[in-house]
Amino acid sequence: VLVLGCIEGRVENEGVMAQAGLYGSILPAAWSFMLALRSRGLGTAWTTLHLQFEREVASLLGIPDSVTQTVLFPVAHYTGEDFKPARRLPAQELVHWNQWGQRPPG
Repeated sequence: VLVLGCIEGRVENEGVMAQAGLYGSILPAAWSFMLALRSRGLGTAWTTLHLQFEREVASLLGIPDSVTQTVLFPVAHYTGEDFKPARRLPAQELVHWNQWGQRPPG
């Protein structure tokens, strides 16, 4: 199953604030959707790779020009036994404190 997240409006010709507002407005719903899937034994991943074919997808699905495609979720039963945190760099190596390049105290 593929779930395509869309939102009314277009902002590709707008400033950064309008773009951030539009995409930021779908994040809470998308995150909740992902958590709900997980609680039902389903897995997904946030992907935007389909956007390189946005016009073709819109034509295929009849999505109006006034609607922005934001995310594509492939949904399926997962095959693993458990989930675990991904390997990540320590926060101390990524966080900037008060100013870019300044590391947090401690």
